[in-house]
Formats: sequence, structure tokens, C-alpha cells
Amino acid sequence: MKFKAILAALAVAAAIPASADVLYSNNFESNANGFTGAGFLTGTQGYSSVGFGQQMLRNNAQGNPAAASVLNLNFGGAVNDATLKLSFGAIDSWDGNNCCGPDYFNIRVDGNLLFQQNFDTFGAAASGPNLNLLANRTHLGFSGWEDQAYAMSFNLGNLAAGAHTIEFFASGNIWQGADDESWAIDNISLAGEQAVPPADVPEPMSGALLLGGLGVMALARRRRRA
Repeated sequence: MKFKAILAALAVAAAIPASADVLYSNNFESNANGFTGAGFLTGTQGYSSVGFGQQMLRNNAQGNPAAASVLNLNFGGAVNDATLKLSFGAIDSWDGNNCCGPDYFNIRVDGNLLFQQNFDTFGAAASGPNLNLLANRTHLGFSGWEDQAYAMSFNLGNLAAGAHTIEFFASGNIWQGADDESWAIDNISLAGEQAVPPADVPEPMSGALLLGGLGVMALARRRRRA
């Protein structure tokens, strides 16, 4: 029975546990660490009433596509079941499919498009499994146009060890940017399960030697009894 218990303990110790970790988070209250590219910190104005903090990262770049705000990450080990969460604000005159649209907000992970949504601050709110509406057709500050705000959540799947980029940017044939239309993010976080080597786990050869040693001890006990 003792021998079986030892084997069970070794089997448990040999398993590599996974722990859910927050790998990156930023509420932009003091810095935009990890971000490069376009964008700047600014006060949230009325967005603070729908869950944003006192500052957020705003991007009003022009062009199609407009310059991105890029989150740069580097993992020492593989990450499983990564989840990206953020608050998003569509500021001012996002035109949907009217005369001056479409106006898209995009998220690209390692060069691959993860999300693209045409937002319309003059009409119905956008909907989808990744979106939770916080405000629609509400003046939250900046110019005189009405705004929208959402909480967003995305499953990124498994990410290999090493460098990764997450790009946030606007696009559209008549995307104007500047003071006419812009976007902001806040409360961003990336969480996932990192493989963590267990403490004091025998290497494969050490484990074999340990089992061999246990066998020798058991044989020695039998001989003494004989």
C-alpha cells in the first residue's frame, strides 16, 4: 500500500499544472507601457460615467487604414486559452453604412484579423458575442456628436512563447479621424494559463533511479524477513 501511495504521489508531481495569470493589464491612469504606434493618453470626460477611469488611450489617426496603436507582448512560455478584455469608445461621428461610412474598428493579432466591426453612432448599437453595450447615442464629451461605449472580450486561443503584437486601428473608405471621429480603449487586460514547472519534480532519469531504489529497498526487506 505504501508503495502504491508513493507511485501516486510521483504521478501527481510529474504533471505540469496550469495557472490562470493576468499577463498584461493597463488602465492608462499613469502610462501606456507596452504600446507603440499612434495614440495618446487623454482624460475620459463623460466616458468615466460608463466604467472608464480618469484617463484612456485615444487614437484619432487618419487614413485607410489609419495608423494603429500596437500592444507589444513577449511571453517566456506558452500561454493557453488567452482572453483579451477592454473597454472601447466610438467617439463622435462614426457613420455606419450611411453616406460617409463605413467606419470600422479593427483588432489584429500577430498580423491576423481578429475583429472588424462597422460602428454607427447615429443609429442602432452594434451587437455580437464579443460586445457588451455600455452606452449608445449618448454625448460623452469631446465634440457635440453622440458617442458609443462597449465592453469587449475575445478568446485568442493558445499563444506560443515569444513575441506577439495586438494592433488596434480604424479603417474605412471615408474614415476622417482627427476631431471628426476617433476611438479610445481603457481597462485592457490579457489573461491566460501559463505552464508552470512544478517545484522539485524529479527529472525522468531521477524518477527512474528513485523507483529503482524503492525496488531495491523492497527486495532487501524481503531477504531480511527470509
